[in-house]
Amino acid sequence: MVNTYKIVGFLLLLMLLSCDSNKVFEEYIEVESANWKKENIASFEFEAKDTITAHNLYINIRNTGTYPYSNLYLFVTMKGPNGGLLKDTVNCILADSRGKWQGNGIGDLWDLRIPYVGGFKFARTGKYVISFEQAMRVENGLSGITDVGLRVETAE
Repeated sequence: MVNTYKIVGFLLLLMLLSCDSNKVFEEYIEVESANWKKENIASFEFEAKDTITAHNLYINIRNTGTYPYSNLYLFVTMKGPNGGLLKDTVNCILADSRGKWQGNGIGDLWDLRIPYVGGFKFARTGKYVISFEQAMRVENGLSGITDVGLRVETAE
């Protein structure tokens, strides 16, 4: 069943990439068995080449309709090329108050791009690492999250 989710997710990604001139970086990490354990931190490494242009950063979440919550708390860490750290806690709203999933969905898979930081200017060029750690305090892992991603794009 997870393979079906991967195929659908791949098709969604292809559709989004076909007209995407602002993208600087975008990557997804698959959550093993769609069960995100606290110790499995999703880390994304990319090269910032522009310190003048503003950028928008997004958290991308793919979940199944079986995800048991309407939100997802994340600990977000950004490490810059000089070793500086920024840490944040983010509440990602995945469903509205009536339980309707947000984002784009096909079948039982939902893909949501959540604005994280808008108008961000990188202080230095170089390698940045942004990490997401689920912070939902669930003992046996967080079921229903299939992929976690990061998108960086130039702001318009």
